[in-house]
Amino acid sequence: MAKQTFYNAVVLEGEDLETVHGYLTVRDGIIEEIGEGMPSTHAVDLKHGYVLPPFVNAHTHLADSVAKEMYLGKTQPEVVGPGGLKFRELGSRTEKEIIAAIRSTLRDMLRTGTLAHCDFREGGVAGVKLLRAASSPPVISIILGRPSVPAELSDLLRVSDGVGLPSLDAFEPTVLRDIVDRTLATNKILAVHVAEMAEAQRASIRDKGKGEIQRALELRPSFVVHATWATEDDFMALHRADVPVVFCPRANSVLSVGTPPLRLALDAGTKFCLGTDNVTACQPNMFDELAFAWACIRRDSSEVGSEEARGLLRAATIEPLALFDLPWGPIQEGGRATFLVLSRRHNLTNLTDVHAGLVNRARADNIRAIYMDGKIL
Repeated sequence: MAKQTFYNAVVLEGEDLETVHGYLTVRDGIIEEIGEGMPSTHAVDLKHGYVLPPFVNAHTHLADSVAKEMYLGKTQPEVVGPGGLKFRELGSRTEKEIIAAIRSTLRDMLRTGTLAHCDFREGGVAGVKLLRAASSPPVISIILGRPSVPAELSDLLRVSDGVGLPSLDAFEPTVLRDIVDRTLATNKILAVHVAEMAEAQRASIRDKGKGEIQRALELRPSFVVHATWATEDDFMALHRADVPVVFCPRANSVLSVGTPPLRLALDAGTKFCLGTDNVTACQPNMFDELAFAWACIRRDSSEVGSEEARGLLRAATIEPLALFDLPWGPIQEGGRATFLVLSRRHNLTNLTDVHAGLVNRARADNIRAIYMDGKIL
């Protein structure tokens, strides 16, 4: 049986990413043992490196890879709203160009430690099939489609992992209800963009008598995306309903729509993940997303400390696992040996707090190796 032991490591173990200063033994793709101190057998010296779960990017629009920085001088609706520049640009490119751009981005995601992502794919059935054709293992693509016309919903649900709604008002109420009911009946993912724009949130309250989070929860979604303008009450409602949020702090900021209230979600105990959103605005690098999110919550309060940093790191690694039914779990005995190994180079020396240090300072060039089921990628 194939066996390998790594020692002189800091292992972020279990769902809570507890730090274990010691060793990790892998046999036949399974984590056999995690222990403090030195192992009793020959082992690979990680030289005080860090072992942590791979990243999961919980919200992407990878087809936008074909036209980066097209947001300059424009508002968010002008770029990615209905009929926006993004859609005109995608319509002017060949399928071959779009697939090549997506594959380039997927390679960069792997290089930066991401092994899975969830994409909101426009273009109906054809759009989903294009992303399926572009997807390249080992990175896992969870693809949420968007029906171009209501009549293609059945076909869309067959080829996708669920439905990603662009907004609560993208379809007439009766059509929206039909999309929701039929998606839920398949036990596939239902997700929706909500409360991204302050104007949309205000209009929802004015015209519908309730905010976008309240309206979204009536649809029983698997998760919601953005919540940039959500309130404390919204996050408490999401917590009670056990509906996670996917925050996209960098994209929200680059597209000038605001910065999500991460601290409110942490205080409310709301489950959340992190995503990088449109590739036109942000390269899907989870190291960068973590560092930016950390700066955002530290800006809001100097009291933010190690536990909040741990929460951010869980959002990028642990929280999405069950949400997307991914084939690996936390780093624990009996679990699959799928993990990142980060070298303790100049930026990761002398850390007084492991979780805050990794969130704030770790970079792609720290990656020494990526393992999937015990095999190095």
